[in-house]
Amino acid sequence: MRLGSKTDDEFLIKLNEKNSQIQSIFHEKIKEIAKKHLVDVMMQEGTVKKQETFEVEKINQIYNRFANGLQAWTLEGISSTNDEGIRRNFIKLNTNADDCKISLHLSIQYHVVLFYQPNYEVMKKQKELSDFMDMTKKQEGELTEKSDHVILEKLKAEGYKDLDTQNLFEIFYSDDKIREKIMSEIELQTDGDLQKISQRKEGLLKALDDLLLETYQMEPVLIDEARLVTGEEGCVCNIDIEMIENGQKSGVFDSNQVSSSTKEKISTLIDQVLEAIT
Repeated sequence: MRLGSKTDDEFLIKLNEKNSQIQSIFHEKIKEIAKKHLVDVMMQEGTVKKQETFEVEKINQIYNRFANGLQAWTLEGISSTNDEGIRRNFIKLNTNADDCKISLHLSIQYHVVLFYQPNYEVMKKQKELSDFMDMTKKQEGELTEKSDHVILEKLKAEGYKDLDTQNLFEIFYSDDKIREKIMSEIELQTDGDLQKISQRKEGLLKALDDLLLETYQMEPVLIDEARLVTGEEGCVCNIDIEMIENGQKSGVFDSNQVSSSTKEKISTLIDQVLEAIT
């Protein structure tokens, strides 16, 4: 049973009122940290401009204070996703009141927009990469062609004679032992030049990645789990109460089956959440 759901149950109505207060306080905190400010960023072509962002790391301060206020609860973790385009920072806690489990989930979801730092090194590394690519383009093509020829010849020598080129390459990429053996031969025949080119290119690309600057965008609206899953920006504040029967969660919560003492414990635990979030 998720608090906030429509109900005629008097006990749940009272809990819903407290839940509404908890959501409102959390929402206000998120609106505060989501306040935008301007930072200097550099575009791909070197233009510097102002970009809006917010201090996303402040959410962890809120989560830590919240968890410290609920030390008797089990902290499932403060975590975050690390996708490039959209990210989520969340905290989950739970506790029991006799045969009832109370679960709490707070989360924010926001978009990440990448720029470069306004740093001369960006232009320098971009030019270095461009010059290197131009210089090695022909050599890389020749080495790749030579490598492909070695792969085909070695596979045929292994007995794969009646297969077309596509099937031969499928065997090469699917058989670790054959691939390792042939790659050693390729290094010998190309003096490792192809690998050196690849490593140099990767090094330059990593140097550019290290100069990236993340900015964050979020509309601080209260959303539900369904909208969270579909990738909408916003914040989530959910409390679920479940009955435990024979060690298994029950999908139905009927307060008529809950004793007065357990109801009092549940109410006290929700009060703890309200106090911790305030």
